[in-house]
Amino acid sequence: MFLLRIRELKTLGLDYVVISVGKKGNSYFLRRPQIPVDKFLEGSNLPTAKEAQAIADDVFSLFVSEEVDKVELLYTKFVSLVKSDPVIHTLLPLSPKGEICDINGVCVDAAEDEFFRLTTKEGKLTVEREVIRAETMDFSPILQFEQDPVQILDALLPLYLNSQILRALQESLASELAARMTAMGNATDNASELKKNLSRVYNRQRQAKITGEILEIVAGADALA
Repeated sequence: MFLLRIRELKTLGLDYVVISVGKKGNSYFLRRPQIPVDKFLEGSNLPTAKEAQAIADDVFSLFVSEEVDKVELLYTKFVSLVKSDPVIHTLLPLSPKGEICDINGVCVDAAEDEFFRLTTKEGKLTVEREVIRAETMDFSPILQFEQDPVQILDALLPLYLNSQILRALQESLASELAARMTAMGNATDNASELKKNLSRVYNRQRQAKITGEILEIVAGADALA
């Protein structure tokens, strides 16, 4: 997905810069010095608000200083234990609809938040997904801000960036753990099937050897009779 997006930007004649998060991403970009990277950030096994804030501060600084005019967040969206989708989320500038679009151009309104519940069904782990629609209320024409709207936005924007980045980190981690669970489950099933097949082959060989020994004993007895 990343390489596809880079190709699209190059086709449009646009420059770009990357903020890499995580060991895998860092090692990938370190082997490719032709890709401009603004900063390498190490991620932990459990994303925290502090880590998200470090990323948000760097992103906010680049945008406010007008070094970039758009910020996109590329991450893996958690869908279920067996499925995850690559997503491109435009962080800045803010969209009036708060749209989130995947690589196929399918957009999802951010107002439709999702809740995931890890539960069991028929003795197996499963994830229940529920979409919550949040209605956006229109501001009253007589509404007055106690502070200047620009000051309010300056205060809220870092919190917004932090929450969106933290969510992306958590969903990416959930997708990775789900993929590992699926891989381990498949490996366990394959090992069980292999054990079953080998046991069947072993038993056949063992039975054939016992049958051969019995035939030899019978043949020897007949020869002595």
